[in-house]
Amino acid sequence: MEAENDEEKFRIAEKAIAYFTANYDCITVDGVRIKFGDGWGLVRSSNTQPVIVCRFEADSPERMEEIQALVLGKLQEFGSLKPGGH
Repeated sequence: MEAENDEEKFRIAEKAIAYFTANYDCITVDGVRIKFGDGWGLVRSSNTQPVIVCRFEADSPERMEEIQALVLGKLQEFGSLKPGGH
């Protein structure tokens, strides 16, 4: 997800860390890994570009899509991001 600039990228990433750690079981090494019983989502800032990197895994493709929609939807609430980047 591409941010307008590095400052916006870091602002959105910090909001994501605060929100997800307050509401979900998370690991905060190199971003935030949101743990669900049947999958996870990862949100982290790229070190080289104004991009927020997201990764998802789940027990089924349908559940992965649900987790992805939840996480990406929340990121869009935190700031202006557009698909793209890495």
